[in-house]
Amino acid sequence: MNVLITGCAGFIGSHFVDEVLNKNNNVVGIDSLTYAGKLANMSSFQDRISFHEIDICETDRILNIVIDSDIEWIVNFAAETHVDNSIESCDEFIRTNILGVKSLLDVCRKSDCNLMQISTDEVYGTISSGSFSEEDRLNPRNPYSASKASAEHLVNAYHVTYDVDFKIVRMSNNFGPRQDSEKFLPTIIRKLNKGEKIPVYGDGSNIRDWLYVKDACNIVYKILTDCEMNSAYNVTHRNEMTNLELVRNVTDLMSAIFEESVEFVIDRPGHDFRYSIENKKILELEINSPSDFKECLSRTVEFYEEA
Repeated sequence: MNVLITGCAGFIGSHFVDEVLNKNNNVVGIDSLTYAGKLANMSSFQDRISFHEIDICETDRILNIVIDSDIEWIVNFAAETHVDNSIESCDEFIRTNILGVKSLLDVCRKSDCNLMQISTDEVYGTISSGSFSEEDRLNPRNPYSASKASAEHLVNAYHVTYDVDFKIVRMSNNFGPRQDSEKFLPTIIRKLNKGEKIPVYGDGSNIRDWLYVKDACNIVYKILTDCEMNSAYNVTHRNEMTNLELVRNVTDLMSAIFEESVEFVIDRPGHDFRYSIENKKILELEINSPSDFKECLSRTVEFYEEA
């Protein structure tokens, strides 16, 4: 395949480039190299792809690339993703996560290219028990997740109105090397390395589902190649834990004293208690077994200690 991957210098996007190249496909990469997009993230493949420093809102430039490179799929990892930043100001989230997706949909409409939109489990909102399926109502509760849900509605609208074909992926929390330092797990590691307290919102009982980035990319590639069009797919290996449990895993791994390493801070506005999604649809695929969580966590810690 000829695949255009946006956000190719970001965390998950760069790992997905590795996955697509390993399957002997051709990749064109696009990234605007904001604070979360780093050339260093592309070190494993930069000489193996055609890279363009472009904002996804630059519709005409992307359309020319899609036509010139005979692109079959645009896989959109480009996004503003940090919830705290969206609470402070959501302008860039609306621009990138909604208008940027509209730009890519216009490219697809004009070129007969397909779009895979990378979304998040946060579009469902919080759930106290059970897990969300792909058919459940979207109920985003912060500006970030609202922008991602809006993008999904736009994708569906372009399919119905303009016959643009798509796949939507809703992923649980990814972790692994290359993740931007502002996110929770890199923050835990950085604070411990500096001998500082780890800030934990509220009482630390909020629950998240953690998925190793290489596992995520393996599943996303299977969805891209093997699943039916114009559908949404949850991506998870169902590895839920509280924020405090995650912190304890890292303190144990880094030989830090848990009780001396944590400070509880005022909870953020609209903090969702628990995200949980089903994975019944992807279990029909021949996907790899989950990687060992503690081994992947150790690999992640080593990456940040060596950075």
